[in-house]
Amino acid sequence: MANVNIYSAHKDILDSLVTSGKAKSAAASTKTGPFKEMRDAYVFAASLAMALNQPTPVEKMPTSKREVLPIQDRVFLGADGATEITAAVALTSAAPDQTIDDSLRSQLDLLASENMAAQLALLDRYAHAGFEWLLNHRQDESSIRDLVMSAIDTVECAKREVGDEAQVQDPLLGLLNMIIK
Repeated sequence: MANVNIYSAHKDILDSLVTSGKAKSAAASTKTGPFKEMRDAYVFAASLAMALNQPTPVEKMPTSKREVLPIQDRVFLGADGATEITAAVALTSAAPDQTIDDSLRSQLDLLASENMAAQLALLDRYAHAGFEWLLNHRQDESSIRDLVMSAIDTVECAKREVGDEAQVQDPLLGLLNMIIK
């Protein structure tokens, strides 16, 4: 059984994001957060970091599992967008030094693998970065809802002209260009 994890440094921001009468903390039980459950806040944090293309580097991820808040994969994957963000992260997980063919092969292997733990560990890097972004920008906003709206406003749509491949980091684009030619 695999889990996604919310690390102890992010519990306060998580409690602010979640509205739940079942929560142990006073912040979460005040019902001011925009998300109903922890898994929804996790999906938001991972989506934010993915949109900003800023996962936490592997070497900067917390190594201690002490005081980690795990969410079991079967529970997590029931959240809206959880399956899609997990697949999207796996499909965009190219290492910068890989060729297009190697990158595509490793991404498809990760996506097709039955090793859900590897997929969720990769997703944890994005969620960790998303929670860090929210934590770092919390002081700039008057409420948690303003913080969430500010996070959404921070994400810019990718704008590029036809033929401009310099800014595109999607390894599938190069493969599609080879097929078209």
